[in-house]
Amino acid sequence: MTLKLHHLNASRSQRIVWLLAELGVPHEIVHYKRNAVTNLAPPELLKIHPMGKSPLLEDGDVVIAETGAIAEYLMGKYDTDYHLHPRPSSPEFPRYLEWLHAAEGAIFLPGLLQVYFARVDMTGNPAKEMMAAEREKAASTIEAHLARYPYFAGERFTAADCLMGFQILMSDAQGGLANRPATKAWFEKMKARPAYQKMLEVGI
Repeated sequence: MTLKLHHLNASRSQRIVWLLAELGVPHEIVHYKRNAVTNLAPPELLKIHPMGKSPLLEDGDVVIAETGAIAEYLMGKYDTDYHLHPRPSSPEFPRYLEWLHAAEGAIFLPGLLQVYFARVDMTGNPAKEMMAAEREKAASTIEAHLARYPYFAGERFTAADCLMGFQILMSDAQGGLANRPATKAWFEKMKARPAYQKMLEVGI
C-alpha cells in the first residue's frame, strides 16, 4: 500500500515532503489548508489522529504523528541501504540522531515561541529577551557545527538535513543567515538538490 502523508500548508510537514522525495518511495500527499482567520489546522485532521496536527503518515494500518518519529519510522522501514541515515555502528550516528531531534526540540522551540509571541503584545515582557537570546544561541550552535562539518551528521547528507531544513528556511526568510556564512553555504547546497526543488513544487 502506498504511503500517505497528510500535509498542512506552512507547517513542519514540509520536512517529510522533502524526506519522502529524497527517499524515492511511492507516496501520496493529501493537502490541507490552515484556517484563514485562526491559522489553525482544519478539523479534518482530527479524523486521522486525535491531536489533529500535521505531519501525519499513514502506512497501511499504521498512523504515526510527530515529525521526528515519522523520520525514524521511514528510515527504519524504507532506507534499508542506509542511503539517508548512518548505521547505528557508525561514528556519525549519535550526531545524526541528535540533530534529527534537535530540529523539533531545543533548536526549534525558540523560533516556535517567537511565532506564538508575535500574536500578543510582548512590550516589557522579559520572556521576549529570553527567547531572543535562545534564538541566538540556536543559530550560533548551527553555524559553529556547519563551519566544522558539511552536513549535520558529518560528511554526507542525511535525513537530519531534511528536518533541520525547515528551521533554516524560516531563518533565511527573516534575514537570519546574513551573518551566518557556513549556514548560508549549507542552505545553498540544499536548494540545489532535486528533492528540495520537488518539495517546493508540492508547496510549503
